[in-house]
Order: sequence, then structure tokens, then C-alpha cells
Amino acid sequence: MMSTKAIATSLTKEQLRDGFLKTTGNAHRLLSASLTLVSETPELSLGLAEVGQEELGKSLSLLASFSLPTAKFGWEWLWRGWKDHRLKGHRAFLYEFVSPVRIEMHGKEGLLMSGIPSRDQIQHEKEFSFYVNFQPESGKFVSPQVEVELREAVNRVMTLFYLSVTASATEKALEEANSTFRYDAFSEIAIRICSENLYQQDMPAIYAEFERRSREHRELMQALGKHLSAGRDDLLTIFAKTKSGS
Repeated sequence: MMSTKAIATSLTKEQLRDGFLKTTGNAHRLLSASLTLVSETPELSLGLAEVGQEELGKSLSLLASFSLPTAKFGWEWLWRGWKDHRLKGHRAFLYEFVSPVRIEMHGKEGLLMSGIPSRDQIQHEKEFSFYVNFQPESGKFVSPQVEVELREAVNRVMTLFYLSVTASATEKALEEANSTFRYDAFSEIAIRICSENLYQQDMPAIYAEFERRSREHRELMQALGKHLSAGRDDLLTIFAKTKSGS
């Protein structure tokens, strides 16, 4: 648990990098566990995947924080959202601005599952996954085994899956070479994604301007493009095998 004294404390670049790598790594482990459990215990799978998505949201916040402090934001920007479960869960979706890759599933009666929670708040998924709850309307206690359906778990697991692919590609590009420069440089894009009212169609122009700044910027974007492309190919291969095996 984080103490109140830690709030608004500044961090070094080394600490931010360590936090970024550990949050993405933890998200990948949670994804692996949730994939293993989804068919037999979907309620546990759902909760683990939702926590994993929050970890990805934290990783993007940490990446953006390489630009702190700025004229607009101080360190309180990072810590204010550190315990905000809803913000963390939804911030992970912003990895779609890095790469517009998404897994969407179509269920019965036109049901579309694209990562949007079926509950009022995304953090409620883990609350109903791990805890026995009481329903005042019926006067009964409800087990997670009854509360969570397979399709809700699959929705969250697949969302964490595709977001993790983008986060992993980003990590590989940053770590591949010249990491001190790359973290600092890419954090400008990350903090814009986290704080500005951007649209997906804005990103090509942002990337193009970024690439023109220097050879190092261009090499970073080339590395990111390479790893994102490899991640997309992996997803296509995985789902092609799944489809052929069904």
C-alpha cells in the first residue's frame, strides 16, 4: 500500500522506467493467468484480467510521467490517478492511440463485445469476481460463480490481450536501443494521449511531425512500427489457428 506521504513525490527517470517495466510485466502475467482460467473459472479470470488492465493503465501513466513536471502538470498528476481504479482501467484503452488494433467479438443477437464493461464501472468486474456479495432486493448472498458469465470474462481477457500486444511492442521499441533518449522522447506522445482530447485520426500527423525532429526520433518510430507489425502478425496467427481448430 502507498502511504499518504508518497503522494506528489517526484521520481527519477530510473524509477519511472523500473515502474513501467514492472507494471507491463505484471499485466502480462495476469493475462497469462486469466487465459488459463477463463474456461473453467471465468469469474476468477475476469477479475485477474481487470486488474491486468489497470496495470496497463498505470504503465501508460508512468511512461507519460517522463515528461513531468510541465507547465500544465506536476507530479500530483501521476499520484492522483495511482489509486483511481476506474481511471486506470480506462487509461489502458489509450494504448489504442499508439496502435489502432482491437479485438471485437460478435455474440448472439448482434451482441458486440469490444472491451466496454457490462457493469456500471469497470472496477466492479473484479469486485464481483472475487467476493461474495449481498443483494438487498432478493435478500440473498450471491457467489461469483453465479454472478459472472463466461462472455463477460472473455470480453475482458481479449481486451487485455490486444492492449498487452501494443504495450509490449512499445516496451520493446523503447528498450531496443538508446533507451534514455527513447523514454524521454516518447513520453511526450504518451502524455498527450493521456491528457489531450485527441482522436485516432490525429495520430498519423503527430507521428509524422515527431519523426521529422531528428534521426533518433525517426529510428524510434521505425522500431515501434516494426514491433507493432510483429504484434499484429502474432494476433492474426493466433486467431487463424483458433478459427481453424474450432
